[in-house]
Amino acid sequence: MMRNTAVSIFGALVACLALIGSPAVVAAQYELADDASERVDCDEAHDVYRLICEAFELINTRFVDPVDVNDLAKAAARGVSDAGLSSRGSGMAPACALPAEAFEVMCAEMDAVGDTAAGVWAATQEMIASLNERNTRLLTEEEYDSFVSGLQEGTPFVGLGLRLGLLDGDSPCDTFSHRCRMVVSEVYPNSPAERAGVKVDDVLVELDGPLRSGLRCGLSVWRRFSPGMAVDLKVERRGREISFKINAVEFNTPVVGMRLLDDIGYIRLDTFTASAHEHVADELQRVLEAGASALVFDIRSNPGGYLQTVIDIASMFLNDEAVVTQEISQKRTLKHLVDGHGAAPDPAVLPIVVLVDGGSASASELLTLALRDHGRATVVGRETYGKNTAQITQPVSDEEGVVGAVRLTVARWLGPHGASAEDGIEPDVDLSLSTCLHPVGLIRQVAAATGLEGAEFADISKSGVHRQAVAALDVSGVFEGTECEPGLFCGEEPVTRWSAAVWLARILDGGDPAGSPGGSSAGGASRFEDVDSHLWWSAHVERIAELGITLGCSAEPARFCPMAPVTRAQMASFLLRAFDIGRAVGQGFADISDSVHSDDIDAIYAAGITNGCAVEPLRFCPNADVTRAELASLLHRASSL
Repeated sequence: MMRNTAVSIFGALVACLALIGSPAVVAAQYELADDASERVDCDEAHDVYRLICEAFELINTRFVDPVDVNDLAKAAARGVSDAGLSSRGSGMAPACALPAEAFEVMCAEMDAVGDTAAGVWAATQEMIASLNERNTRLLTEEEYDSFVSGLQEGTPFVGLGLRLGLLDGDSPCDTFSHRCRMVVSEVYPNSPAERAGVKVDDVLVELDGPLRSGLRCGLSVWRRFSPGMAVDLKVERRGREISFKINAVEFNTPVVGMRLLDDIGYIRLDTFTASAHEHVADELQRVLEAGASALVFDIRSNPGGYLQTVIDIASMFLNDEAVVTQEISQKRTLKHLVDGHGAAPDPAVLPIVVLVDGGSASASELLTLALRDHGRATVVGRETYGKNTAQITQPVSDEEGVVGAVRLTVARWLGPHGASAEDGIEPDVDLSLSTCLHPVGLIRQVAAATGLEGAEFADISKSGVHRQAVAALDVSGVFEGTECEPGLFCGEEPVTRWSAAVWLARILDGGDPAGSPGGSSAGGASRFEDVDSHLWWSAHVERIAELGITLGCSAEPARFCPMAPVTRAQMASFLLRAFDIGRAVGQGFADISDSVHSDDIDAIYAAGITNGCAVEPLRFCPNADVTRAELASLLHRASSL
């Protein structure tokens, strides 16, 4: 009874495919058997039994684990008895089909119900549920159509044809504000937005009125558009505002998108549809032709798709005959190999960063393991969903069309070297990446977090006053281990005393002092009672104390206050002692007369390290905290004297 129309897929099960109860079935007139208790083989049975017969055959021959036919039959009988169907009364039922002799218990229940089609559905549903496998289920006709359509063509959507992301200039941000703005990251081909003239990197100003704080980055979560709805849109482009009136339409959102930033390519893949590999190949070719030195491949929230699509995409990045996955079924173990790549120059040597999160499942996990196991990719993001099984989806039809579909787990898979994604894949770099990030900010943060060549901290603007200093010190390794998050510098945050100690010690010594990490430079307890000598940065604190740069924050008992912020006045004294800056006459600051650091402040001002915090009147703001970016610039200037 097996058909050849099975759709072989590696897909995550999402909410829209949630198992539902028995569909409403309209009673049909069947050719009646002479005897209500008659039994027939599935090959001779009425079409109404096709669902249970084909489901049993599929389970018995293809399910990933061995099954007990008696257990399946008992579950089918239980499904009918628990369905609460009306009794058959005096009418005759079609001869009951026996998928196996054990199903006599099911047929006994079927003889008693009047709606045979509903009984068959209930029996099949419970039989499948008894397998207790989370990715195996019975789909209605509507669920099946939606599922296949999504894998073939992408997700239908009513909208304007825009994808947005939050961006602060050229830096990542995730909270909408006057600086963190909504910027167009993609304009879908042949969409209303493209025809109207909206461009990538336009800044969204209005959408049916001014934008409000708290809005998220995707148009779909703000309001639901209906086909033909006229939408007023205003954008800012190179300082000029442009207004549009665009009619929303229904279309399939592209499953693949591309961006190039400097020499880093970015490809987004939302689903492994049947044709996704063709689109990925096209975008990869564009990336390579542009001279990209690295690729960020984004499969966050990608629930899966076709196995063959995974193999085709892996083939673009792996050498011939490399193993993509090992498929283990009830009857065999099969290794899937790549068959060459089709892009030039050779993408098999292009550094790759794969982005994943908790929504990356199945095919996404398979590709992630394939690339990582072969040493082709660094995995960044959050732990993946954890799906290591493969399914087929078999539609069952009668003369009227599809009556349902069996989605069945037929195999488990492992990575090339035997790793499983069953409990999720742990990333190499654990990093929370908002789905609202614009690709420009995303690329910059990921590049910095993974140490791609030439990458700079993503939140230091390329046009900012502190960029040169931060970049220079970063190249020297001054900030290693003191980053606020992978790829981010958090320049606006106050610098702590322990971080300042690390930066100073490294600049003065050209590297880490003796004894780090893991203890003080003296190899024993710290001189400061609030500094744990087992902390990696304790040696740096000891080193600047040895050099006479600091005496700590108190003498009795000796304390350093490592987590306290550095004030501007304290910073002046640190710089004076560290870089042997000569004394100077008073410079006329109006707010330092009562500060014990006043002479040091005058000295670093005279040396050109700082201009104070205000010119009119001349002020230094001695009690204000120094930001991380400010201290980086001050250290860079002082070390260059």
